[in-house]
Amino acid sequence: MYATCLFCHSALGNNDTIESFPVGRRLAFDVERGRLWAVCRVCDNWNLTPLEQRFAAVEECERAYRATPIRVSTDNIGLATVSSRLELVRVGKPLRPEFAAWRYGTRIRRRQLQRAANAATGALANSAAMAFGTMAAIVGVAAMATGSRLLRTTVQRPLEEIESRLIYDRVLAHVRTPDGVLRPLRFSHVARLEIVATQEHRPWTFRIAHQAGTLDLEGPTAGQVAGQLLSRLNHRGGSAGELKHATRLITNAGDPEQFIRGSGILRHTRRRKNSIFWDDDVGVLGLTSTERFALEIAMHEDTERQAMHGELRALESAWRDAEEIAAIADRLTSIGDREE
Repeated sequence: MYATCLFCHSALGNNDTIESFPVGRRLAFDVERGRLWAVCRVCDNWNLTPLEQRFAAVEECERAYRATPIRVSTDNIGLATVSSRLELVRVGKPLRPEFAAWRYGTRIRRRQLQRAANAATGALANSAAMAFGTMAAIVGVAAMATGSRLLRTTVQRPLEEIESRLIYDRVLAHVRTPDGVLRPLRFSHVARLEIVATQEHRPWTFRIAHQAGTLDLEGPTAGQVAGQLLSRLNHRGGSAGELKHATRLITNAGDPEQFIRGSGILRHTRRRKNSIFWDDDVGVLGLTSTERFALEIAMHEDTERQAMHGELRALESAWRDAEEIAAIADRLTSIGDREE
């Protein structure tokens, strides 16, 4: 049984109440649609479970929920504290804005609270990168003035490499390529992200770049990888108003899949008009920050729609990859501890 968040790879914790699914300190469940999510308490992402015992676990959650005094509830969604080790979120038939507010609202607030810290961290990182870049430029001038190849190769180039790594080598997500290798997707690759939706009757494709080339993903795998990347790219969070605007964009498109396809067409249109280059509001994927947040929501919902139609193998693979990434991180941490 998988126990690691698909998005941040943190441990989901465990509970001693739901015997058929003891993973997770907060579980969200939908009785009618038979969905069960383990909610990460670190990043607040909802991890859809692809496990066969989901239905038994949903029934257990429903019984535990009904036997517990409700702390917070609306006509469609309720929150109950079962014990010190488990909270349950019961999903009924909410409209998209209400469901989005419950599912993404906490995440938005958390991201906003972290924005100042992220900005400070980013400023430090950028300052360090600028410092190395400045030193490299000074050394470059000196090398040109003196004609010293040794100065250029032994000092300038290493400084430039450090500057590049600080800015561009941040890992945003991982993807398993057809050769079976789990490859990192770095910040330096985001400019090449693309949603390809050329034909209405064909599935849309998420095109990504990695160190060894490019890869086109389809189906639940595409949505899962895109969701991870967008969670990192949308780190700034947003306001309640932006959340409402994002859900309205999806509703106006018709459904999450149509919004995803439309965002790919929108990027192509903006590139043709060069608005990507002169419009400061447009960024990664040729979208504004609110449009990217709407795309993150649409990716999660469309991935789960496909998964619940029987395509669960991609989700199981994603959970296994998350476990592998977490294990790698644990090994690196233990190696670092031993070296200290």
